[in-house]
Amino acid sequence: MSQAEKEIDPQLKRGKPTIPGYWSVEELATELGVTVRKIQYDIKGNPRLKTQSILKAYKIGPIFLVPEADAVEYIISQRRKSQKKFTNLNRKNVS
Repeated sequence: MSQAEKEIDPQLKRGKPTIPGYWSVEELATELGVTVRKIQYDIKGNPRLKTQSILKAYKIGPIFLVPEADAVEYIISQRRKSQKKFTNLNRKNVS
């Protein structure tokens, strides 16, 4: 586990990595509680919605591998994004 991974709150659910130094799409999806397709759209972009790629990954055969530093940064940004949505929903419900 890298230093950046140790500093994330709440702690990461992933135990031993499948491939050291990289995260698979499935591991990221499990960590964030989203679908594999959502992670793939973040890697490749979504042509239907015309969204750009926001996550760098390497395609090795049929799978994508995300470098550990990029994966941790992505997890942090996605958690912040979901916290903001949750906070905004609570404010609307209280008002």
